[in-house]
Amino acid sequence: MKEFHELGLLTLKEPAWNERRKQVNAFFKINVLLSFLPIFNAETKSLITVMDSFVDQGERNVLSDILRWSFKIANQTIIGTDVEQYAEFKNNEIINLFRLYSTMIFLNISQPFRRNNFISNIFGFWREKEELFEKIDPFIEKVIDAKLKSSPEMCSKFSKNTVKSSVIDLYRNGKLDYIDLKGEFSGLITASYETSAFTLTHALILLAMFPECQDTVFEELKGVFPISGPFDVTYEDIQKLEYMDRVFNETLRLFPAVPIIPREVKADIRLSNGVLIPKDVIVLIDIFNLHRNKDVWGPDADIFNPNNFRRDKTRVRHPCAFIPFSKGMRNCIGSRYAPIPVKIALAMILRNYKLSTNFRFEDLEYIQSIPISLKEIPLLNFQKRI
Repeated sequence: MKEFHELGLLTLKEPAWNERRKQVNAFFKINVLLSFLPIFNAETKSLITVMDSFVDQGERNVLSDILRWSFKIANQTIIGTDVEQYAEFKNNEIINLFRLYSTMIFLNISQPFRRNNFISNIFGFWREKEELFEKIDPFIEKVIDAKLKSSPEMCSKFSKNTVKSSVIDLYRNGKLDYIDLKGEFSGLITASYETSAFTLTHALILLAMFPECQDTVFEELKGVFPISGPFDVTYEDIQKLEYMDRVFNETLRLFPAVPIIPREVKADIRLSNGVLIPKDVIVLIDIFNLHRNKDVWGPDADIFNPNNFRRDKTRVRHPCAFIPFSKGMRNCIGSRYAPIPVKIALAMILRNYKLSTNFRFEDLEYIQSIPISLKEIPLLNFQKRI
């Protein structure tokens, strides 16, 4: 079986990567992202409906519901398909399979020997991958084939223009073959839905642990959205929420969605300490610890403090001190996409509910994975805001 996912942006090398990046870049232009706002708002209102049932019901683990919210958004914006109809989504099977796929990607990054064909065959890593792909592949094909059978004009149930620059159009225009199409679809879904879901979950957990910060967000939200309940959030509204933007960035500082990234050295590099990194070496950039470097962030670098992102502080900070979406030409292609649905969800959730938890910040234990996760996910209490 040909490995469709190995052909996506996540794994392509130059020069194929350069050409593919140019093709997919059109999908992330700001006008296209703004056309997704009806999807972001509609799915977040559905999430609010679910959360209404949490009110005064004791502590809840919200991750599974937020993963479903994010997976639906990713499929609608990337391929233009609502996955609610599929049994694999209803029973969470496909979400769990994609999570296993993310784990496999992280293991291949942190344990490079897994990518050696000889070692992979001996220890069964290759077969492990093949079995996972065989389970994901039928869903990918089902979703794509259903989309291909629809007319090009019927891009989504919200707007015929919503997915006008999606990967499906690259296939219809002959710029991708079917295997490449499956690769980009699976890669973009993997890179988007889980990282957004965990970022939103971690932000809610942090605000539940730091009620004074949550109250500041709430007061800011009241100024923009005077009435609670289901409401639409515009891009202009998001720009007004300066403190919530700090909360979003501080969440990514403490919980970078991808805590470690590999980069191939293209030429010999001499570091400031005299160490030589030779050409063709793969280096790992430890974003998690970079974001907690006390030489940069001060003695309280491990503590949640949204004011780390006040303008007077960001103005004098090194541009590479905060790189949640990586840096350079291989930076995350979704760096402008990801903040929008997360901030819309934060606005609706925090305007409608007061969150609390009995879990202490100092008791958090981190798991280095993609995305970064917690050994134990704190449970949240929901109270209705009046």
